[in-house]
Amino acid sequence: MSSNQTTYKLQSLDLPSDWSVRRNEFYDIDPTDNIPEDDKFLNIYCQEDLLLIQKENYHLDLGWYGSDNLDNELTGYCIHLFKGDSWLISELLVKFRSKDKNEIVDQINSLIKTVDNKDFERLIGYQVSEENSNDFTDFDEFDIRKNKKARCANIGYSKFGLTALI
Repeated sequence: MSSNQTTYKLQSLDLPSDWSVRRNEFYDIDPTDNIPEDDKFLNIYCQEDLLLIQKENYHLDLGWYGSDNLDNELTGYCIHLFKGDSWLISELLVKFRSKDKNEIVDQINSLIKTVDNKDFERLIGYQVSEENSNDFTDFDEFDIRKNKKARCANIGYSKFGLTALI
């Protein structure tokens, strides 16, 4: 690793004042940027926990998963938006993956607005608890808002264990 590591700016986000930042290691660096690989490794690839922001019981978590092998389809940024007290007792509302930092920034800003507009208030996401073995690593992307069946009625959606309130 280089001892002359460059300091990078944190990524700018449209974060209202009623959101709190619990962790922020999300730098304005794209994996395709022409910067030293050592800097990418230290600031992206080894940072499974890049960003954690919270509003009330909504948590938006951003991490980098995989390695520096951008050809691997599962390597890249991953956003988890969940509602609840912690990872172990929550409802997964959105899981979104991309290798493109700008797409991730757009998605984060959009999810912040969606939470602020209370668009998730009447939805119940993928249930995660300490007592069961729900594991949302089984699917790459997920968005409770796109599940039309669950949004239209009190229907369980067996593949993801989803229901929605009307």
